[in-house]
Amino acid sequence: MIEVLGALGLLAFLISSVTIGVRLLLIGARTGNVPELAIGLGFVVGAVVGYVPETVVLSADLMPPDVETMVLAVTQVALRGAPLAILVFTIAVFRPSETWARALGAVIVAALVVSWVAFPNTRVFAQSPADVFWYDVFAVFRSLAAAWGATESFLFYRRAKLQVKLGLISPLLADRFLLWGVGLTALTALLGTTIWAALLGIDPATSGWVLLESLLGSIGAFTLWLTFFPSAAYKRRVERRWNVDGADGAEAASHG
Repeated sequence: MIEVLGALGLLAFLISSVTIGVRLLLIGARTGNVPELAIGLGFVVGAVVGYVPETVVLSADLMPPDVETMVLAVTQVALRGAPLAILVFTIAVFRPSETWARALGAVIVAALVVSWVAFPNTRVFAQSPADVFWYDVFAVFRSLAAAWGATESFLFYRRAKLQVKLGLISPLLADRFLLWGVGLTALTALLGTTIWAALLGIDPATSGWVLLESLLGSIGAFTLWLTFFPSAAYKRRVERRWNVDGADGAEAASHG
């Protein structure tokens, strides 16, 4: 049963990631906006070429060893694409003119590149402490890229709540940054699962662990879908929630 749920979760993650990625690429191609192009490319490449084939190779014995080695080598390049895409989005949207942000971004990029050069494979194939170290460097810095994006989103949302009540921005825009932060938080947890599995002594290829990763990925993908493509029902819910908040705030102020 767990095996089936793990497979379904992985399939849901793949479908949602590809759907979001393709739609964002189409929007980015039409508008020329870097954030949409970056996230769209990151979703498609990260899921189709990176996470999904890596999980399949590690979880099932479907290919000859030499083919598995080749596939995993490609996935390690693709898995660096997703955090790089998030990094580009974070800097372009939140810190486009901040020198420190560009410096931090350069450090993350360098860590991702150097770790791949030093050990271009997944952690389960580490043959020395150096291999483990460099894979963990990769795992930490890819999680850092997602965590930074989530933090910036939550900080923006905190400021946006007051701006909504002052009528400076729309409730939906503010809520999108909250959703983006939640989605990236789930993605941060997903990207960090290999380290947690190692610390807990769990084989990341087991069906239960694959199910956990798939669920995290699906939650993140669904939340990020609402960020860019909110339904009419969700928009109405956001408007109602903010109207209630605003009324509550006005009532509190009058009582004060």
